[in-house]
Amino acid sequence: MNVVGIIAEYNPFHKGHAYQIQKAKEQCGAEFAVVVMNGDFVQRGEPAIFDKYTRTKEALWGGADLIFELPVRFGLSSAGDFAMGGILALNALPFVTHLCFGTETGDLTPLLQAASFLCDEPDSYRTRVKHFVKQGILYPKARSLALAAESGLPTETWDSPNNILGLEYCVALQKLHSKIKPFTIRREGQGYHDNDTPALSDFPSATFLRKQIRKAGEKENLSLSDFSSLIGYSLLTAKDLCRIKDITPDLSDRIRNELPKYREINEFVKTIKNPSLTTGRIKRSFFQCLFDIEKEEPVMPYLRVLGMKKEASSLLSQKENASCQILTKLAFDVPKMDDTAKKLFAKDLLASDLYRQVFCHKYNQTLPNEYQHSPIVL
Repeated sequence: MNVVGIIAEYNPFHKGHAYQIQKAKEQCGAEFAVVVMNGDFVQRGEPAIFDKYTRTKEALWGGADLIFELPVRFGLSSAGDFAMGGILALNALPFVTHLCFGTETGDLTPLLQAASFLCDEPDSYRTRVKHFVKQGILYPKARSLALAAESGLPTETWDSPNNILGLEYCVALQKLHSKIKPFTIRREGQGYHDNDTPALSDFPSATFLRKQIRKAGEKENLSLSDFSSLIGYSLLTAKDLCRIKDITPDLSDRIRNELPKYREINEFVKTIKNPSLTTGRIKRSFFQCLFDIEKEEPVMPYLRVLGMKKEASSLLSQKENASCQILTKLAFDVPKMDDTAKKLFAKDLLASDLYRQVFCHKYNQTLPNEYQHSPIVL
């Protein structure tokens, strides 16, 4: 039996995602689609526009069969770490046979070639990256230029967010010597960052949809600015910013020097920004500070089930063969965790609780906490 894995944020879930799930199942003859999805915070360093339970329901309605939560330690990370977390998760599940991801061309071969090169990372490549960074080039661009120069592959191989993630998935699969077979589907519709009105026949981008949702103001949602006070407090009270996963000594100095001017998070990001720092890197580091995400080796000691279709229960019956603990009832499962897992899960719990509290304060509501939530079953 084939089971296809997908790593996603679904921020929000849209018809392009439903198209991918459908095509992924068709292309590899999969009976089920298993998704590893970000929780309440996404890779660009922002809160998800809708909470993870809302997005889980939409994904199940849209064709997914079983959805696991990607721990926040990976969800709030650079492309490489995000991809490694997703692959670690899928690799831990005994029933996943394939990985599907979207790219601009739908061509897997150059990504596999580039991944093989990156797995070795010769000294000359690392030297080139450092050279470009010293010239004031942002790290992602410096890495792209060095990879093109050293591998001989065209930059078009990784010139978009989807292709970059696809490349990182291939790197992670090779580093883990995974038996999961990757394949890619050509992305349809608007580009990843497009926020202009799409043609009626296009698949609108998540960026465009978020813009429309916030403009309309009809659906309850959260944005980065809703966390301004929490992030300001966490930066102000942090004793050692350099402990935090993506905060370098230089970034720590910039934060400390500019912190007296802090008023609002979006404004502060612009203040901190310089030619060697991406906006995403800065925002991720702020949330990493809020959740106390430190520099640690990537591990995947557990996976939490967010939702499933009844037909996919046969997959969970194999959970004893998984290489990590599968969480379905927190009150029962958390006491069984070892210290490493409990430390990692505490950050997931904090992230979810803060998201819930900010939402409840903004909309004057009361919502169940994480221990009161059961997996969604359709």
